[in-house]
Amino acid sequence: MSSEFASRMKGTLMVRQELLDLIPKVEALIFDIDGVLVDASESYRLAVCEAVKFFVQHELGWVVDAPPLTPDEVDMFKRAGGFNNDWDLTQAATLFLLFKSLKHGIKQISALKKMRPSLEEFLAKVSAEGGGLPIAEKIVIDELELRQRRDLARLWKRRLLIQLAQEFYAGRKWCARLFGFEPQYVDIEAGFLEREKTLIELSLLPKGVKLGILTGRAKRETRLALERIGLLPFIPEEFWVTDDDPIRKPDPKALTVLTEKLGASSAIYVGDTIDDLRMVNEYKANANLNAPTVWACMTLTGPNGEKNRGFFLEQGADIIATDVNALLGYLKHVRERWVNKGNK
Repeated sequence: MSSEFASRMKGTLMVRQELLDLIPKVEALIFDIDGVLVDASESYRLAVCEAVKFFVQHELGWVVDAPPLTPDEVDMFKRAGGFNNDWDLTQAATLFLLFKSLKHGIKQISALKKMRPSLEEFLAKVSAEGGGLPIAEKIVIDELELRQRRDLARLWKRRLLIQLAQEFYAGRKWCARLFGFEPQYVDIEAGFLEREKTLIELSLLPKGVKLGILTGRAKRETRLALERIGLLPFIPEEFWVTDDDPIRKPDPKALTVLTEKLGASSAIYVGDTIDDLRMVNEYKANANLNAPTVWACMTLTGPNGEKNRGFFLEQGADIIATDVNALLGYLKHVRERWVNKGNK
């Protein structure tokens, strides 16, 4: 454990020593949704995996004798950075499989997975060049011959992949409301979104702190998620930044936009992935002297759980919490004590 951290047992919380006197005065909490407010491990990740499987099996006609993509491999994309958007991740995972298939002339998943590069090798290269779908595409294009590039352009049906992932996520029940279309390919009623579990205890929300949302979800998905967990009345839409906004996560300018809307001089952003932490760190690095202060609280309820603790420490997290409730419980306690001393 870094000597810069002091342990605070409320759940399990680690706070940088120099922040202990500042946290009671924080004016706003800004939440990510997936992995923070809701457990999406059985929804988006499975939707991505099923979409990739459906595509290679039914659209490409490959022999699917092994999972083309597993939830653990989805987590590897998340850890590489730049894949906050699950629809981008769906495209990138399929791009990688097509790349290997075109390189080796193989259309059988079990055989393809034995070929180089491994997903670890590919993602290491993607991460080293900045992460995300555009970088993955550039790496693939650079390594394919002209004929293979033409084949890739023909086979890699990006819009279809997004639609498949959305259909698996929403099902017939929610697809029209969330995405504006009726399912064409996936015949399931409720969709994987109904497997999402609420992580936040609303009773722990501290009084006197403004609340905002900064998420990779689109606005419709954000609204439904907040409805389902009971948080919608607490956070009006004017205090959301979603994937539909002009400046969106993980652009650090999104934090500037949202703190201005909230009218907050200090805020804690609660996230769960390396993209969340990098966003806050980049915001800090480029903020002017009069900009609101933003600290990063990283929860361990995201894709890699407790395994992320050391990683988040190394990457400069200000606070590490077992879950969002550990932060809320601590913040509520220290604010009440601070107010009782005559502060406002």
